[in-house]
Amino acid sequence: MAVERMRPTTDAERRLVIDALASVVAGLAKCFGPNTEIVLHDLAKPEESIVAIANGKVSGRTVGSSIISGPFGDVGLKKLIAGDMNEANEPLTIVDGYKTRTRTGLELESTSILLRDSEGTAYAAICVNADRSKMRELKALILEVANEQQQEDDPGESGALSVEEIVTEIIDTSIKATGKTVIQMQKEDKVEAVRNMSLRGLFMIRSSVDVAAASLGISRFTVYSYLEQIKSASK
Repeated sequence: MAVERMRPTTDAERRLVIDALASVVAGLAKCFGPNTEIVLHDLAKPEESIVAIANGKVSGRTVGSSIISGPFGDVGLKKLIAGDMNEANEPLTIVDGYKTRTRTGLELESTSILLRDSEGTAYAAICVNADRSKMRELKALILEVANEQQQEDDPGESGALSVEEIVTEIIDTSIKATGKTVIQMQKEDKVEAVRNMSLRGLFMIRSSVDVAAASLGISRFTVYSYLEQIKSASK
């Protein structure tokens, strides 16, 4: 019985509900933002069904526009025309999560709430049509920027070398700079190779001394000895 009392039985009661909802439309629009259209239809006069509308710029409609002037592909309207809304046991039906399209080709995310009277006949409808195009553009831009940044940061994409590869490159070029192979190198050649490695900042990398020593065929203590010799000679 509580449900029945919520559902109007006369034209006057239907009018009261519609008038009350009309005062809510602007408030709902403030909650959803300027790119969401809120429309209230009086289904008793389909030729000029819109009695309240906020953000009508989304579909280009105003108060007094016909219900058939709405976006293409309106599932709620199709159900209404087909008579699927005449359910005697429910005060309202919510049709949500469907896409519509304006006459300019703009895709909208739409939801319709159809209110029924005590006989199960739909007498009013609240429709919400959200334009998410700017959000989709922003999302696409963010993904594009993120993808570009990922490519810049990804060694496989950008050609950047890993620390291990850099260490190997410095050691190899330092040895080649002496003009000799490791087997041919004398002490002074190895000291020069260590000098070049030091100038490139190699020994700032932990464990690089061990790698350099192994590449030159000497001990790590010998590398430290060469570094001390280089340091003393530079004073």
